[in-house]
Amino acid sequence: MSNNKKRKDETAASTGLMQFSMYEKFTDFFVLSLFTIFPFYMTDKLFNVRQDRLHFFEASLLILLFFILATFVCGIDKDKRPPQIFKLSVSDISFLSFTIVCLLSACLSEYGEEAFTGSGGRNSGFWLMLLYFLCFFLVSRFFRSHEIIFTVFAMISGVVSLIAVMNEFFIDPFNLISCIKEEQQKDFITTIGNINMFSGFICVALPVSLALAVLSKDNAFFAFFCFTSSVNFMGLVIANSLSGYFGLVVFMTILFIYCCGNAKRLFKFFVLSTAMLASTKVLRLISYFFKDKYKNLQDVSKFLIFDRRIFTVIGILLFLTIGTYYLQSKFGEKHSPKWVTISVSSLAGLAALALVGTLVYFSVINTETDLGSMAKILRLNDQWGTHRGFAWIRGFRLFKSHGIKNFLVGSGPDTFGQLIKSEYRDEMVKRYNSIFDTAHNEFLNYLVTTGLLGFISYVTLIFAVIIRGIRRCSQTPELLIPILVITAYAAQSIFNLATPIITPYMFLFLGIGENMIRVTNRKNTK
Repeated sequence: MSNNKKRKDETAASTGLMQFSMYEKFTDFFVLSLFTIFPFYMTDKLFNVRQDRLHFFEASLLILLFFILATFVCGIDKDKRPPQIFKLSVSDISFLSFTIVCLLSACLSEYGEEAFTGSGGRNSGFWLMLLYFLCFFLVSRFFRSHEIIFTVFAMISGVVSLIAVMNEFFIDPFNLISCIKEEQQKDFITTIGNINMFSGFICVALPVSLALAVLSKDNAFFAFFCFTSSVNFMGLVIANSLSGYFGLVVFMTILFIYCCGNAKRLFKFFVLSTAMLASTKVLRLISYFFKDKYKNLQDVSKFLIFDRRIFTVIGILLFLTIGTYYLQSKFGEKHSPKWVTISVSSLAGLAALALVGTLVYFSVINTETDLGSMAKILRLNDQWGTHRGFAWIRGFRLFKSHGIKNFLVGSGPDTFGQLIKSEYRDEMVKRYNSIFDTAHNEFLNYLVTTGLLGFISYVTLIFAVIIRGIRRCSQTPELLIPILVITAYAAQSIFNLATPIITPYMFLFLGIGENMIRVTNRKNTK
């Protein structure tokens, strides 16, 4: 590159930065803080991590609100304010409706204080729901999307996953795990805390890395994102969680459908898939050097790391990678016929329906057939999913049996624990020697605690952002990032619970997705 061209590029970059309004700078800094500081912030190692992350999110969001309001009052960058700030989209109306239902639910709740503060559950009371709405509103209006912010998150998440890999082999460089009671150490990992929360974090981070890799135009950046994707996949395997694997299947299916659009993207998909699966053999090599001394691993993780049949799958993926390489060298980014994408989407939809149908059949219609080891997957009962089935079945009973008020607006945000304890406390203690305070299913939790109206509003919000984002993805490819993250988080949340440790990312990316949609709509009207 000549010196003149280099100076022009530097000037252009500097000018682009100067064009950012104060609103955008403040909002981008807020997003960057959630991508960089938030995953590591703690005041007493992992002992108080949920409260620490809540306070960080709360404080950083309120600071952002203060600076944006101050900028408005002082008239700074008045000519750079985004137009139609208060024009409401379907997503805005859905989220506003959800927030109003949460407020009404809290006001009518028998557990008023717990419903407002979340003190009886996982801190997800009305106050945090209000903060989530504020986060969504500010980010959707004032965020300025650029690749460097997401690149930083890919790098930071890779660091979090590397710490998890070290923890798995009893290396604890920051003394986060070894200070926990020995019998509890298997349930905690890296800077996130509980392994299920870490699995949820990976279902946010891994889609970002994969989307950036597929969208990258530069080979060096593609290699970097391929590396971060592989490291985060190792983290997912270490996390040992069914919720994480389910999230993986869902967002990889969506990514595959997207990549079927042209040969170059499909080539990248198979390169990424090969690299991620090969990373499990890196874990096997590490285990060999540590004489197979590692923490407990579930069957799926053990299979991926230790079973030699994975080499066959890697070989198949390599064959597909080579095949798509020659395909993309011939067709490049020429779009595939629409029937290809439609066919793949239809097959994925039929597979999902078949899975749900099988679960319903063996759980409701045919409860007698011996399914052997598959019963823990295909038959929903009290023992299903490490006793999640118990909480799910009782949750549906609570939803149906507590009157019209609870049916419509629920028992109050984050009061599932109070409700289930009032009727099933003795049974939980007798059978499991513990008491559940969530349904371990975010959708069911919202159904019970915010009622049918809250549940419909929340689901509508998710689908509104995803569907509107998909329609605009051809114009704004970066929408692939929030679409993958939202679907991955929503999928894993079927088996997980909402906490301030990871749930802020869901509403952050809902805001980012809505922001990209609004920007695309403005471009279309010019």
